[in-house]
Order: sequence, then C-alpha cells, then structure tokens
Amino acid sequence: MKKTNDILIESAEIVAVGTELLIGQTLNTNTYYLANQLTLLGINSYYQSVVGDNPERLLAMLKTALTRADLVITSGGLGPTADDVTMELAAEAAGKKLVLDPVSKQSIEDYFTSMGRTVSDNNWKQAMMPQGALTMPNNNGTAPGAIIVFDYAGKKKAIACLPGPPGELELMFEQSLKPWLERRVNYEFEHRFLHMMGIGEANAELEIKDLIERQTNPSVAPYASPGEVCFRITQRKMRGQAEADLISPLVEEIKNRLGQYIYEDGARTLPEIVFALLKEKNQTISFAESCTAGMISAKFGAIAGVSEVFTGSVVSYSNSSKEQILGVPSAILQQYGAVSKECAEAMASGVRKVMNTDLAISVTGIAGPDGGTPDKPVGTVFLGADYRGQLTFEKHIIRGNREKIRTVASLRAFHLAWRCLKEKSDNS
Repeated sequence: MKKTNDILIESAEIVAVGTELLIGQTLNTNTYYLANQLTLLGINSYYQSVVGDNPERLLAMLKTALTRADLVITSGGLGPTADDVTMELAAEAAGKKLVLDPVSKQSIEDYFTSMGRTVSDNNWKQAMMPQGALTMPNNNGTAPGAIIVFDYAGKKKAIACLPGPPGELELMFEQSLKPWLERRVNYEFEHRFLHMMGIGEANAELEIKDLIERQTNPSVAPYASPGEVCFRITQRKMRGQAEADLISPLVEEIKNRLGQYIYEDGARTLPEIVFALLKEKNQTISFAESCTAGMISAKFGAIAGVSEVFTGSVVSYSNSSKEQILGVPSAILQQYGAVSKECAEAMASGVRKVMNTDLAISVTGIAGPDGGTPDKPVGTVFLGADYRGQLTFEKHIIRGNREKIRTVASLRAFHLAWRCLKEKSDNS
C-alpha cells in the first residue's frame, strides 16, 4: 500500500452495514472480531453501530462516528449490487470523488478468470475507489477495501472500509489494516492469556483479587465463556522502546495460586492442545458421542493435519447402537442406564477397540429440555476415558439450555483428554 498523510489512531468506531444484521437474519460476528482486534492493539472503542442498507442513514452514521473517533471501520456494503453503497458514502463523508483503481480492476478480472467466468458489468463497481485512498486487496473475494485519510472539522480522520463476509474481512484486516494501524499508535501491547477449567470466574477472581485491584501496568482482565475462564494479562509499552518484562512475574504469581486449573498459557484452544500432545507422543484418539452428536469430532476435525492422530468416532444415540457398535453390555444399560459412569466407561472402551486407538473419550448425558429425572436432572453428563486400558470417568451437572449443555460437555471431553495425556506425561 502507498503512504498517505500520517495520522495518530487512539480511538475507533465500528459501523456494521447490512439490513440482514438489523433484522437478525445474520449474526454480526464481524463487530466481535474487530472489537477484539482493536483491544489487542490498544485502540479505544467507545461506540459500535449497525446500519441497514439505507444511504441517508448510513451517511448520517458515518458523519456522527467521525465526530467521536479518529478512525471509523465499516464492514459490509462493498458488493456489486445497487444497495452496496458503503464505499460511495465513505467517499462522500470524506469529501472525495470515486475513481477507477486499475489494480483493483485487474484483481477482479483475474479472480473471475481463475474461475473460468466473465466479469459482470456490475462487478466493475467494486474497482471504484475514493481518490487518494489506500487500496486493500481482497485475497479471498472480489471486493477490495480502502483506507481514506482526510481532514474533518480541523482534525485528521480516517475511514477503513472492509468487506462483509467474515472470511474476507478477517484476512484483509490481518494482511492490510492491522499493519497500517500498528504504525499509527503510540503504544504497543504485549498480551498473555491464561486459560483454566474446573473453577468459576467468581472464585478465580477472588483468588487473585489483590492482583486485580492494584493493577496499573500490567493489567489483568478476566473473561468467562461457557465452561472455562480466561485471564488476559497486558503490558503497555512505548512503541519502539525496549522495556522490562512486567508480565512474567505476574503470570508466575497467578500460576502459584491457580496453577491446578490452568491448561494453557497462550492462545491455543483445548482441541489444539490435545492434538499437539497426541502428535508429540505419536498416539491416536477416538470418540464415542451420545448427547453431543458429533460436536466433539467436528471441533477436532476442524484442525488442519488432525488425521495424523484422529482415527474416527461413533455417534451412538440409541441403546441398540451402543450395544451393537460399541459393545456396551445390555446388563449395564438395564441396571445403570445409558447416562451413567458404567455406560460412559464401556463406550470409551468400545470405541477404543473399534478404532484401535491409544486414547478414547466418550460422552453420554441428558441435554434436555426433556428426559431429566430427580436422580439425573437435565444437564447430567458422564464422560469416560480409556487410555491404553486405564479407565476413568467424570460426572458433571451443566446448567443451561440444550446448546450450552452440549457445548460445555464437548469442552469437558477435551479437558479430560488433556488430563489423561498430561498426567501420563508428568508421571512418566
């Protein structure tokens, strides 16, 4: 990208564009992603907005946002259709004309040629850029983005236009907008993430309450998601200057207090950690799923290269499938029921034999909303593990709706796999 007039970015406002967002047809994941990225960059974000495909309202929103932030980031509205007007209105808000960008035009032509298609006339609209803007190439679609820097009410302002499809937006942000922003902030931020399970957010926070209360730099911020807790430790540094590491001593103090619950010091997910441990040990895993209906396998299968360690899984909802495929004895099902420690362990042993793996994890439970009893209420989940013939189980009562119960059960299954692999390593 070319250089433009310099600007210092201290604050940014996100404007998501699309009627489909307003009516609930599409989930606004772009704002979630962008807000998180701005936080990591140390850029303040005080307002977020969603505007439909209405030119008057979108232009008014852009002008309002420019009075509140150094940078306005838009997502969506860069397509080839008549209601895709974000670039045009961003140019108007910045007092710029739209001009044909030859590089963008060629990129669009190359994209269609690679698919053996002819460029439609309306697609050329996507090559029209605000005069003097920095063009951000779209390496995952046809709509390029743009960064416009201009004077607004006597101050330097910028508008960054990103495409709506998340795969396009995230790649463009990483490749183009993020590097541009990193050169225009006074501070840089170093982050460490401590992920833990087996303790609630409130109790975890109590354990390090004094560290949180006296925080200045570095800071400690707790985050909770279904089934786990994460603490983000952040140190602010002047950009380009060498400063002492203030994070590590604080991380070590947190580990001293909460180490038994911490499964990751970093940004990896539990499935990724389990994959890495299996790969390191040259071992394999399989799953037997009942109430999660393949959710565990899907999360694991999303990791590139997982076929090196993942041989397969069995989704066994009915008792007959548990008996016929996994070899769960009918006596166990009759005496203890499908939702029991005995069944979970038998499922794990069965799938380990069927798939011939080192480790097997099973899950069986009552995800609701019906099916609960006084002894086994909705949310009762049993996990089983067979690690080279050594059986273990866990019982959990998970509160929430069906989706939350299944999601947390899946996460707990990976945590059990991690525990088996980790404990074996620690004891070897």
